[in-house]
Amino acid sequence: MTGRVLICDSGFPLAAARQILPGAETAPVAAAGPGVVAILVSPESPVSADDIARASDLRLIATASVGTDHIALEAAEARGVAVLSVPDYCIEEVSDHALAMVVALRRGLIAGDRSVQAGAWDWTAAGELGRLAGTRLGVVGFGRIGRRLAAGAEALGMEVRHHDPFVPGGVELDDLLAWADAVSLHTPLTDGTRGLIDARRLGLMRPGTILVNTARGAVVDREALKAATHVRAAFDNVWERPPRADLLGLPHLTMTPYVAWYSTGRELEPYLRAARALAAALSAR
Repeated sequence: MTGRVLICDSGFPLAAARQILPGAETAPVAAAGPGVVAILVSPESPVSADDIARASDLRLIATASVGTDHIALEAAEARGVAVLSVPDYCIEEVSDHALAMVVALRRGLIAGDRSVQAGAWDWTAAGELGRLAGTRLGVVGFGRIGRRLAAGAEALGMEVRHHDPFVPGGVELDDLLAWADAVSLHTPLTDGTRGLIDARRLGLMRPGTILVNTARGAVVDREALKAATHVRAAFDNVWERPPRADLLGLPHLTMTPYVAWYSTGRELEPYLRAARALAAALSAR
């Protein structure tokens, strides 16, 4: 396939990407027009339906991410534009991060540190703490990351159940939320999962239940979470980056800055995998 290829995200290592895709240009998504057959993006460079309509020759979009919710998938499908991702990237990192969040909240590490930093020395400041062994963990979304989290949790003696409409052996979501001591979200963001954890479902969770989200913030209803002071939440990916002021200072919410995907020495891997996938697809057409 001949035509222009655009690298639309400043995170891509340009020299390495151009070794994979000789002649690739750098430009924002908004610059993609007639003659552009492929673009490389990431969650930081979303692709709208208008972008796809404007690029009349576009055939391929490759994103340096597992998720594709930043791309107008229906518009791409309607135009016959293939969307490529890197679904097998950062499985270890994200599942480890989720498990670390569960452990930190279960053992009161975050609340304890906040208390000490505020000048107190009170072993009761973290509230009721629980053993890891016997902790009931509910995993919502039982793909690669969810399954690896489950294996790690079971190795620590946790009891694990899952909910996933596409994976047999699970339980109903409402039942899972009422049963669990901790819930970890690993479902993609789609029209069907947006706001999946709403005020009603948060209300099913017992006081002190842990809610970990290393998926997409919008899987949880924002206003409902703010009001759900009976849960202990830890999010790596919130509704916008950085979070607005209304999320700051909430004692029941811990946030990390979208870092679950990262390990030192592997930060370029999603970009290079996306570039290789795009090069292979271009060669095949």
